[in-house]
Amino acid sequence: MFEPIMLKASRLLKHIYFIVPAVCLLFYFDLVKPGYKSVDLNPHLNYFRDLADAFLHGRLDVINTINDRDLVHFNNKNYLYWPPMPAILYTPLVALFGNQLPDALINSLFGILNVWLIMKIVHQFSEKFQLKLQTKHLVWVGFFWGLGTVHFYMAMEGTVWFISQIMAQTFLFAAVYALLKMKSKYGALLVAGLFFAAAGYTRNNMVFAGFFLVLLYVSMHPRMPWKEWLPKGLVFGLPFIVFSILNAWYNYARFGDYFENGIQYHLMNPYFDANFKQHGYFSTAYLAHNFYVEVLHWPSFKFQFPFILKEEEGFGFMWGSPLFLLLLPAIFLQIRSYKNNYASQAIMHSHRLIRIGCWAAALPIAFVIFCIMGTGWYQFCARYTLDFQFFLLVYLLFSWQVLSVIRSNRHF
Repeated sequence: MFEPIMLKASRLLKHIYFIVPAVCLLFYFDLVKPGYKSVDLNPHLNYFRDLADAFLHGRLDVINTINDRDLVHFNNKNYLYWPPMPAILYTPLVALFGNQLPDALINSLFGILNVWLIMKIVHQFSEKFQLKLQTKHLVWVGFFWGLGTVHFYMAMEGTVWFISQIMAQTFLFAAVYALLKMKSKYGALLVAGLFFAAAGYTRNNMVFAGFFLVLLYVSMHPRMPWKEWLPKGLVFGLPFIVFSILNAWYNYARFGDYFENGIQYHLMNPYFDANFKQHGYFSTAYLAHNFYVEVLHWPSFKFQFPFILKEEEGFGFMWGSPLFLLLLPAIFLQIRSYKNNYASQAIMHSHRLIRIGCWAAALPIAFVIFCIMGTGWYQFCARYTLDFQFFLLVYLLFSWQVLSVIRSNRHF
């Protein structure tokens, strides 16, 4: 009786890379909730689409926007202060289908691509670094990322703020997957470098993800001769250099300054005026407040679906994704394992490099986020923190090995 059921279950597991993203897409479009109402596919707040249309008409300013909310106003023209990579990606879509695109659908498709990529990445981690993960673990990772983080909330929206972060994740994951999967060493480095550059010029703080990518590559090639590092480093860094030169020209063409992105001219919400006048856009004066709001602040509840309220500044990502509370015991176990030398023979040096890479990327990204003038506006959880949550998840994955060794040796 149970054999047919188990057979069907095993067949389903073979298609998890399709099933898990497909289920996430149902949630992104709210199709599984009673009382479903149609999604606004074109919310008219995707300035990347407008910038793509401007590119096609030989301009750098946007003129087709419904309003000027959060745009840059300079010399009687409206510009974007966000890096332009998403607009470049939108350009062929606008060229083919026009300026009225289903932005929410497009963002959701990038969202499920992220779910697919993270499952593939974890599978590669398990194979290459002997994590001994099973298919069920890949399923849980996919659902956690797709539905258990702020990625879930952001993938449903087709506005400029959310599109930039979702696409940045896509580029980051593609860079990691290229390093893990591609056979050609120089080819993998070039492709990874291209996607890394795209991530950095979608969300500038993602440049610190380079620390993780470098240490990941080192962990995969521990015996590579030093003389090979320079040419391979140049291959990896070449796309970023090219993108940086083009971005400098883009800034100069708009504002007459290679390093000006327009943030000082942007039409901000009056809520931020006082802080901007006193401390500017980026300052350590914001650090304590932003850390509290984006990490520790407890959410507000209501007795109606979805039970957790959106808030002006958001609330701590640790409560939006409670799995990350395991970081505390994971760090403790790592320290204890090193101190007592329980697991030194069992845990590969590559694991340590990757764990170091996780924090080398996550901490500076988090620092930048916590020093920005605001925490995001009227949101569920803390959307900026999505930029570093991947590294926290990878750290957890590479910490289970320590726990299993300690338990098997009965020292814990």
